Amino acid sequence: MTAYATAYERTRGKPYAETFRCPGGELCLDFCNSGQGVRCSGGEEWITSFADLLAWLHAAGALAPRQISALRTAAERAPQAAARVWSRALAFREALARVLLARAQEKSAAAEDLRALEAEYARTARFGRLASSEDGFRWTVDAQAEDLELALRPLVESAISLMTSARMARLRRCGNDTCYWLFIDETKNCSRRWCEMASCGNLMKVRRHRDRHRRD
Repeated sequence: MTAYATAYERTRGKPYAETFRCPGGELCLDFCNSGQGVRCSGGEEWITSFADLLAWLHAAGALAPRQISALRTAAERAPQAAARVWSRALAFREALARVLLARAQEKSAAAEDLRALEAEYARTARFGRLASSEDGFRWTVDAQAEDLELALRPLVESAISLMTSARMARLRRCGNDTCYWLFIDETKNCSRRWCEMASCGNLMKVRRHRDRHRRD
């Protein structure tokens, strides 16, 4: 079973489980996609609390289990502070989504959204640690940190790493105009159009068929 399949099984029954069933290819994109409910006509938030945020991060493997446990304990001691971090996480998600959706449609990102991303990167920088990897080095999070703001660091780091990489050339938004799903197109000829063929892909095929039938 893949990591995404395991994450989906772990969160089955939660609205945000969809982010693991239909992954975007980067942690930050999966997090952006957790806002799909807000951006659609229903206006439903999928991550409704700091506890949900931790559950999502745990399923995504973004933080070690020990840190997730420590953050849960910290949130119980300071629920208002935890709620503020949750609110910041959602604000960061929506600013990031606006930037990436604009980029996917070859539009300019709003300056205030870029400044918001910069601000969270600066605020969470103290949790960043460099670690050796096969290719050189990579960013990780401080394994000893237990501050509530730690929950934001892997999301922010993933976003900035993607935005400053060549992979941005493969960033796509689902071709269904009512779907805001973002993903990295990993196909050789960059031909992927849908978040998922079985959902939006088939829906758009049916729409095109009906449109042709009306014209005929």
